[in-house]
Amino acid sequence: MIIKSKYRFFLLFSLLLTSQFFSANAADKLQQQGKLVWSDLYSGDVEASIEFYNKAFGWSVKKFGNNESPYHIFYDGVEPIAGVLSRETKRNQTEKALWIGSFTANNVQAMVKKSAEQKATIILEPHTFDFYGKRAVIADPQGGIVALLELDPSNNQHKKLSKKWLWAQLFSVNTDNAAAFYQHSFDLDAERLESNENAYYLSQQGEVSASIVSLPQSFEQRDRWINFLEVNNLTTLLKRVQENGGKVVYHSTANENLAIISDPNGALLGLTEQEAE
Repeated sequence: MIIKSKYRFFLLFSLLLTSQFFSANAADKLQQQGKLVWSDLYSGDVEASIEFYNKAFGWSVKKFGNNESPYHIFYDGVEPIAGVLSRETKRNQTEKALWIGSFTANNVQAMVKKSAEQKATIILEPHTFDFYGKRAVIADPQGGIVALLELDPSNNQHKKLSKKWLWAQLFSVNTDNAAAFYQHSFDLDAERLESNENAYYLSQQGEVSASIVSLPQSFEQRDRWINFLEVNNLTTLLKRVQENGGKVVYHSTANENLAIISDPNGALLGLTEQEAE
């Protein structure tokens, strides 16, 4: 079943499918500040999440760490594509899982310091992320949760990362405040869209890495990021998502290459099928 009632605002996505947005090549992507390169799924039911993404997306999984604090990595073929780890569950919590995207950072420590100065909450202080470098997790002043990842240039593991994470979009209660925060804390340029005064592109050196749009009043008033993943056959994938207990939150008939799903635990994930050149 496709849920349509509250999600008309996703129509802005069609504005993002431009050559400008996807102009960064794979090699530059890992060097560009503020670029989405990795995501972690924090789940209140790790085993159920693994089963869903295995059946719907065809991802395999490997377990790392010990039984008390395991870290699983999803693989899309041979490429690492995402992590999954346990999240504390709360009674009556509608979203038992949450995708948190990791954006490249030239200096995690400095960015966390700037973020804290701008009233962000530091959820995880900078720490060693054994697989790929140094990592931190913050909540911006309006509640948007995002991770920072400083890739270790001496660690070849990050070269194996999947390049299928294409972009992220922030749905914000105040787009002006959000743009100002990410411009200052992440050293990104915030460019207001001519067609929508409440929307922004975030970029560095002319390469767009994310966007900010308004969150409707009908939603819980806190900022939230949605990360977008490239897939090969969106129509087939959406069918598998629904067959395995997920929901199609948005799929425009006007632009069939974009969709947003909610997995069985409530985690939102954006999907796009790029048109053949």
